[in-house]
Formats: sequence, structure tokens, C-alpha cells
Amino acid sequence: MEYVRVWKYYGGKPVVKGVSLKVKGGEVRVLLGPNGSGKSTLFKMSVGVVKPEQGMVKIDGVNVVEDPITARRIVGYMPEDPLVYESLEVVEYIEFILSVYGVTPSREKFTTVIKALGLEEHVGKLIGELSHGNKRKVMLATIMLRDPQVLVLDEAFSGLDIGSARAVKAWVKSKAESGAAVLISTHILPIAEAIADKVTIIYDGRVVAEGTPEELRGLEGGRELEEVYLKLTGYSSEIEELVRALTM
Repeated sequence: MEYVRVWKYYGGKPVVKGVSLKVKGGEVRVLLGPNGSGKSTLFKMSVGVVKPEQGMVKIDGVNVVEDPITARRIVGYMPEDPLVYESLEVVEYIEFILSVYGVTPSREKFTTVIKALGLEEHVGKLIGELSHGNKRKVMLATIMLRDPQVLVLDEAFSGLDIGSARAVKAWVKSKAESGAAVLISTHILPIAEAIADKVTIIYDGRVVAEGTPEELRGLEGGRELEEVYLKLTGYSSEIEELVRALTM
């Protein structure tokens, strides 16, 4: 999976500014950045939902702009906001999505994924009845059952309970060990450190740092990844003083 000097504008304003990023098979790459930094736009480029004005995105050698259908078959993509058919029951939706990809999982695999995500009591419900977190679990279930070798997961851990998050962490690491290329974003830094082979920090549409968690911590003399992230993304300690003042 490779982004080559990609640019994207909205309303004439650049939101992704010449980003180059390569994720190898067998690697979990965590993309960190504040809201509005361009993360979700980059993720949407991986399946052709958003096209770059300049640069190129390639998935397993496929140019996404030239052949988005093939790219979408290769990638297991989860957007930040759940995109599901709310009038379908959970099991109907999962079976429908899998049929689009020509995938028929074994009953054992289906049961294992549903149990791992804590969806057992929801399979017969309409998706529209589910919480935000459970809708995201349904989307994850379809990806886990498809078993693609390229994963692009935007805020995959958002809305997950502790047990489901642990199961997804194990799955992500296992996929990388099997040779999959994994690009994932999260605002939960302990999870980022637990699963990342490499971390890329993006701010204001540009890559400002990348490396292993250990290498990034070394930028601040071995301090926590959180401290490095905050320094690189323009956080000011004055904000903490202002918040404390509100309680006085």
C-alpha cells in the first residue's frame, strides 16, 4: 500500500499536502493526528471514495484512481462513521456484504467472529436498533470474515468495549503476522503503542514524524509517545492552565 506525494483540496484549500506513505506487507502502521489533519481523507483515497488532485495511491500494485473496483476488492476498509443498511438485520447485512465479495465463511468462523465482537445477542436485530459502537462491530465483522490482505481501518477502536477492543488488537496483529499490510488510525495512544510496528504522525495535512514507537519516543529523550505527539501537533500547555482555571 503506497501513497505517493498526494494532494487533496476542499474549497480551494489543501487538506492533504504532498503526503508520501508506504505500508509493507507484514506491517501495522498507525496514523496519528488531530481531527482535521487529513487522516480520513487519506483513508478514503485507498478505495477511490476521494481522488487526489495530485499524486498517486497504489494498493498491491493497483492504481486506485485507474481501477477503484479492483482496489476495493483488495482492501478491507472501515470508515470512521458506520455506513450500514439500517433496515437489514445484522446477519442479513453481513451475508449480503460477503456475497458481494463472493465469500462464504464456515459456520465456525462466523460464530467465532460474532462471539469475539460481542454481537451474539444482536444478530437478529435490525441494524438501525443498534448503538453506534455495535454498528461499528458489524462493519468489522464483515471485514474479519472477508479476511483481506490489506486493511485500512479509520478509528477502528472507537466505540468498542474492552473485550472487543482486545479481540480486534489480536486480530490486527495476527493479520500482519500473516503478511497483511495494515494502516489504522486511533486516538487511543496505549493501543497505538501496543499494535504499531511504525507510527506516522500527521499534522495540518503533512507528515511531521514517523518511525517505530521507540524511535519517536527518542525524539523527546525517551519520554512518552503522548508527549512527542502533543509537541509535534501544536499542543500548548497553556490550554491545561485555562481548563484548570475553569474549576477554580
